[in-house]
This record gives sequence, structure tokens and C-alpha cells, in this order.
Amino acid sequence: MKCLICQAASNTGHAADDWSEIKCPAGCGRYKVSANLVEKMKLKNEFFDIERTRRWLEMSRIDEPVPLISTYDYHVSLLHRDTEVRSVIAPIRSRQPLTSD
Repeated sequence: MKCLICQAASNTGHAADDWSEIKCPAGCGRYKVSANLVEKMKLKNEFFDIERTRRWLEMSRIDEPVPLISTYDYHVSLLHRDTEVRSVIAPIRSRQPLTSD
């Protein structure tokens, strides 16, 4: 199985009906992810933001050795990668001053 964060080859640890444990040797470490989140990500073709998620995991390991990434964490903590093209949403504006002749 691939790591859900960085897509590196990884091992699947314990799996329950509502979550799976992933062991990534490429830098993400051990974490759990909710089955609900995995399904939502697949349906929407979404991906984790690798750096943000790794930082979030590091901070979460202070309280929980194997943190669980839930749907709530994914959206509220901005762990998802922004897949929208910024130029489509907010076109680049000219930096020329607005003057009238």
C-alpha cells in the first residue's frame, strides 16, 4: 500500500472498520486515517499537503503516539492540497498605477 500523504511505499498496520494505520518509512511515520476521509478524498480526487500534514503529525504525536487524521482535521487544519488554480479564481492584476491623462 502507498502512504496516503506522500505516496511512498508503506506498510498497513492495524485496520478497523472506521480507520487504518499506515507506517511510512519515507518521513510521514506512523499514523491512522479515518476510512470516511479516505473515501471522501478518493471521490473528490483530493490529496494531502505533504509538508503541512507532516508538521501536523509531529505536533499531534506530543499527545498521541499514533495520531488519527479525521475528516475534521483534514479540512480544519488545512491538511489538503489546494488543487484550484489561483489565476482562475483571482486573475493577476496589473501593477500599473491608475492615472488619467
